[in-house]
Amino acid sequence: MCGISGIIDLTGRGIDRDAVIALRDSLAHRGPDDVGEYIDQHAGLGQRRLSIIDLSPAGRQPMPNEDGTVQVMCNGEIYNFRALKSQLMDSGHRFSSGSDCETLAHGYEQWGMEGLLARVKGMFSIAVWDRDKRTLWLARDRLGVKPLYFKIRDGKLAFASEPHGLYDDIDMGPDSLDRESLDYYLSFGYVPPDRAIVSGIEKMPPGHVLRYDAHGAKSWRYWDVNPGATSGRMSFKDQVDTVDKLLKAAVVRRLESDVPLGSFLSAGIDSGLVSAMAADSLDEPLRTFTVGFDGDSAGVDERPLARMVSERYGTDHHELFLSTEDTIPLPQLIWNAGEPFADVSVLPSHQISRMARNDITVALTGDGGDESFGGYANVYAAYFGSKVKRWVPTSIRNNMEKLISGSIRDVSAPSPVHRLGTLLKFAEKSPIELYDLPEWWNSELRSDLYALERRTTNASDSPLRIVEQTLASAQNLDDVAQILYTDLHLRLPGDYLTKIDIASNAVALEIRSPFLDHDLVEFAASLPIDSRMRGWKQKGMLRSLATRYLPKESLNRKKTGFGPPLASWLRGKWAPLVQQLVTDGIANRAEWFDRSTIRRTVDEHMSGRINHASRLWSLVCLEVWWRLFIDKTMKPTDQL
Repeated sequence: MCGISGIIDLTGRGIDRDAVIALRDSLAHRGPDDVGEYIDQHAGLGQRRLSIIDLSPAGRQPMPNEDGTVQVMCNGEIYNFRALKSQLMDSGHRFSSGSDCETLAHGYEQWGMEGLLARVKGMFSIAVWDRDKRTLWLARDRLGVKPLYFKIRDGKLAFASEPHGLYDDIDMGPDSLDRESLDYYLSFGYVPPDRAIVSGIEKMPPGHVLRYDAHGAKSWRYWDVNPGATSGRMSFKDQVDTVDKLLKAAVVRRLESDVPLGSFLSAGIDSGLVSAMAADSLDEPLRTFTVGFDGDSAGVDERPLARMVSERYGTDHHELFLSTEDTIPLPQLIWNAGEPFADVSVLPSHQISRMARNDITVALTGDGGDESFGGYANVYAAYFGSKVKRWVPTSIRNNMEKLISGSIRDVSAPSPVHRLGTLLKFAEKSPIELYDLPEWWNSELRSDLYALERRTTNASDSPLRIVEQTLASAQNLDDVAQILYTDLHLRLPGDYLTKIDIASNAVALEIRSPFLDHDLVEFAASLPIDSRMRGWKQKGMLRSLATRYLPKESLNRKKTGFGPPLASWLRGKWAPLVQQLVTDGIANRAEWFDRSTIRRTVDEHMSGRINHASRLWSLVCLEVWWRLFIDKTMKPTDQL
């Protein structure tokens, strides 16, 4: 893990070294171990290093080829670099380090950029400067684990692992916001994975490569999961055996490290499987880390089940307990993100990362299991709906829906009657309707949120258009497969991978996610939906696999979010935060928002009449971002 950045100017004006260093050092928190730079007439490259493989100075980036005509930087890890290195040495390439990044420099020479990307397995954002061809290549890993931003302005291209260093020469004001990105953020709590919140800044989409030369910039997708592939005639047992083999191989690949390594362990199946396989593969006890919360989330405290897994595998287990008394490092996290981000689970993710960093430098997680194997409520609703529409006549469904009501978030509610009614209600919804989530500023609510003069320029359906475009890429498949494909391309990189990147990089902790191994993702995409939802259960296949590794108490546990009890905390100890940042903050930004709508939303939540927790939190995070980057009245080091 590290921070990479650079400035390319092909006009002949030369490179401003001070600007290169300033951009590099804006990423200091991502790489505290070392710094590197390269400057010639047309390119200035900078890197902040967190040393993971080859801790010696020989691993410093930018990494050259033999004659220095190619310079490469990589944020991330190439898990198969030893196999690629062996092939390259057989072809005559000479290596001067044990770094995985050096493999990229020689691989680019040998196979070209697209040939290199087809061969690497890993998580990465890569920059390759070809001096003789005066060409810059940028690439982001297949699933978007590692971020990469860039801008093209005044004949120059500048890029960085985080966007805030790219804001320097942009006139940051209320009109600098990208309106479609803001609309999407308010609808889902994160900026879409192929857009940025500030106009003029671009985000490299997952699985894409960009070439920049004298002809300009051109980008294209170099990889995508094939949602229409099939695994052929395999028994369910053979399918589970294959997932077992692929996941285990992915875990083992991610255990290579020259620094201490551990695993985040919740009560869920995904992190439990990863931790179990890692513990089985190591000679020494695996370090594991779990977090719990005070307040009304005590009923879903994950620590007891995590302890059971720890005891079974003899891990060196650590626990963290969070409460409203803890300070909130939200300004630092939003600063690192460079964009507003409203997934509140970034707070416990950061706290557990900070605790883990005292003992380890690399942590495994279970991220990615839900997207490939059907762990979310909208997927289950679509799956159930497909069965209902096939077996139950429309007239009967309509009569049953009139008797029972519910919401998509209640699909795992304990009452069978309520659960049935909820699923029947959503059986009639299309995939796009299952994304118009009611807990955020959805299309019905968002129009009233904006100031009157902004309502015509922020079409209420613009976020759903982004979702619709992604769904269209899998339009020949059934509803469930379309939603799984869309979650993999939007929710995973935009929300969950962004969250863990923000939380971990603030303390220079590298995160590795075996479920995001592209071999496993491709195989999962080829499996029938009935296999993945075996037994009519969310992640039914993974539950079957988990019987081989985890205590039975973990298998049928209700899925819960990894976050604090936000609704009650906002009404309690965090109420002054709402007053400061929402009522006295974002509500007064009349150039964008309607004050009466925001104040009514606050009143309804504080009185307990309506749960507006996610909506209010999105405004809290937006106001923090605004004060950091537009008003510049808040510092990253401020505590809330």
